[in-house]
Amino acid sequence: MDFGEAFQQTTLWVHEYRNVGRYTCKFIIIGVVYVLVVHWSPVNYSKNILKNGIRKSRNGVYCFPLTGHIALDRWWMKALKRFRRDGKKYNGFVFRVEESDFPAYFGHFIGHMTSDRSEKPIKTLIELGMEIQNTIIWRIGERAVWNNIEVHNHDQDFLKLGKEVIKKNPDVYKETLTDAAFMEYILEDCQLVLTNSINASRIIRVISPTKEFGKVLYKQKKDEYFE
Repeated sequence: MDFGEAFQQTTLWVHEYRNVGRYTCKFIIIGVVYVLVVHWSPVNYSKNILKNGIRKSRNGVYCFPLTGHIALDRWWMKALKRFRRDGKKYNGFVFRVEESDFPAYFGHFIGHMTSDRSEKPIKTLIELGMEIQNTIIWRIGERAVWNNIEVHNHDQDFLKLGKEVIKKNPDVYKETLTDAAFMEYILEDCQLVLTNSINASRIIRVISPTKEFGKVLYKQKKDEYFE
């Protein structure tokens, strides 16, 4: 069995939409079905966003793919509070990524925020799905040699190694996606930057600063969207 055949035994993102709930993105091997993301903004901007949409900054619209792991999905909310130290609370605005939102950037936030030129190499949803997938596989490869100091070096091709690990045991990928702690290690510093502003009609729901999801300013956003 080659790597492609082995990989078809699982999904790119194991938290399937119908099983985990409405806050999850799902990828399949033949392409990206949909990606739900969250954009965090101070609570006092909420009414304006729900009326006028999410306006892009100089570099675009910053967001994060929803994974179904609450701590990871809220990582940027906590990070913004910690970095900005402005005492503000943040709401998360959930929307579905569309082809018109590209080109885009996905990766470590330092690789994008420190650049005067905002490069966005990702052109399609499928490319986005593969980029996220490869990020996860890279870490799987890295983890495979964590305890082997002689083998572990930064010049090693961890993506290739990760694919070899999955080829031998396809369940490794699925198990990784359900490992909340490891997923947070993999994606906590990552961000997705889209090109265009997001129309208010595309906002599906709002994630409040508390543990309860979406009981803020969006009573009109009914669950029929997901049925």
